[in-house]
Amino acid sequence: MGIPEFPNGFDSWQKTHFEVVEVLCYIRSLEEGKQPKSFSEMVDQSATDEMYQLALNLTNKFEEETKGRKRERFLFDEIEDFVWNEVRNMQHK
Repeated sequence: MGIPEFPNGFDSWQKTHFEVVEVLCYIRSLEEGKQPKSFSEMVDQSATDEMYQLALNLTNKFEEETKGRKRERFLFDEIEDFVWNEVRNMQHK
């Protein structure tokens, strides 16, 4: 997936992208363990090109799959479930 087509409009895409990144960062923090980090270690947690691409792809996929669908739960809850499922599926491939 390349440039997004904004099937639900730019505002929807932007909100989705923000929430996707939030969930990916949360998942990453779980994977890194629960040890306290120094400030310099936290600053060094910049995203990689792969992480940017993953966030873009997940955002585009979620937006396409929810095109025209009425939301039944909070946006973050829907996106959190979606991202977790996608990440689990990637691990099993």
